[in-house]
Amino acid sequence: MIEKTRRSHAVCSYGQGVGRFLCCVLVNTMAISLVFNPLVSKAHDRAACEIATTALDYASKIRGLSRKSEVPCLVSDKVQVERFLRETIATKLPPNKIEMEQLVYRALGVVPDDYDYANGIIELYVSQIGGYYDPEKKHFIMAAWIPAVMQATVGVHELTHALQDQHFDLEKLLSPKIENGDKLLALAALVEGDATAVMTDYSRELSGQEQLSQEPSIDALILQQILAGSAGGLEKTPEALRSLLLFPYTSGLRFVHKLLRKGGYSEIDRAFRAPPESSREILHPELYLAGRGTPSIPNRAELDRGAAKDECIYTDIIGEFGISAILGAGAKDKSKAVEAAKGWVGDRVGVYRLSETQRMVSWKTRWESEHEAREFEEAYSKFIEARYSKKISSEGLYVTPVKEIRISNLGRDIDVIFWVRQAA
Repeated sequence: MIEKTRRSHAVCSYGQGVGRFLCCVLVNTMAISLVFNPLVSKAHDRAACEIATTALDYASKIRGLSRKSEVPCLVSDKVQVERFLRETIATKLPPNKIEMEQLVYRALGVVPDDYDYANGIIELYVSQIGGYYDPEKKHFIMAAWIPAVMQATVGVHELTHALQDQHFDLEKLLSPKIENGDKLLALAALVEGDATAVMTDYSRELSGQEQLSQEPSIDALILQQILAGSAGGLEKTPEALRSLLLFPYTSGLRFVHKLLRKGGYSEIDRAFRAPPESSREILHPELYLAGRGTPSIPNRAELDRGAAKDECIYTDIIGEFGISAILGAGAKDKSKAVEAAKGWVGDRVGVYRLSETQRMVSWKTRWESEHEAREFEEAYSKFIEARYSKKISSEGLYVTPVKEIRISNLGRDIDVIFWVRQAA
């Protein structure tokens, strides 16, 4: 059952990174109540893994997926978990992925200009993780510090990932080679929403409640997750990044709930075979179900290269939810950020090398109409002005001594260019 202590456990499936690093090369998880403070008590390895065996049976029964093989269970301490995270970054991610992601996130406003992205993510994961399933080695890891009362809940969630892997191949589904962070975020939402639903149905079954598919709305449950995510270690994470971190578990659960209402867990099986392409489809499942959610992503040639002579050295997609997370950071009224991002149909960000110390970040966003484009332009301009206390214009503006920004309205497209000077 879901404990009253309101703990959270990151459940690494495989991972990435918020669609970029947080959700595909380490598919993190915050499960139902998203606040976790490590406890002193440690579970005995054998007892923890005995619980894991039972948890796999529960997950298989609820999810309706048979186990194709056993899933070995191990228990790791914090040193081992951190080693796994760092090795995953070093071996699974493309070269310079974290460096480029940090540059883009700093430029666009996902994180502050001085935020140490790589170490910040590692510290966050080590503080939050309760267990993870490794689809490469095909085993389940329980965090040694998780109290016995939480082990079954962690196990059901994580071993749902094992069943997903056995039936749908998580390594292929969540490949870090996919140069589309928004798509990876959507896929992570499907993976984590599914596992969170199974974990929730497990808890509800123990307490004699009906399954999620019988609930007309889970808004109260989603609100509980969001509120819990503002404390217990996550409050130190930049707000936009925190929103991206929570997305697979909050919006992912809401998306999966819509599928459960339509056809139960077999409908989720169909979603794994024809997965969502963007966070837009997760936010608006009616588009996914109607087959109308496919985005219109600008290609690299459409990016404004400015005076850059070299080819694009890094590219990514931010997506509707990523944009709303940026616009909503620090805002009292989050609904305005949601509305400003709602007309999104595609975007692409690219990084260009200008010199040893200068980089240009070019971001093209595409909207359903010129009105939607202007709405985003106004909202993003206000976001930049609030962050740097400077008014921006189409001629560009030095918002800091090392960063210049220019915004251009091209009808349904809005181009944002950043010139950034880095240390040699």
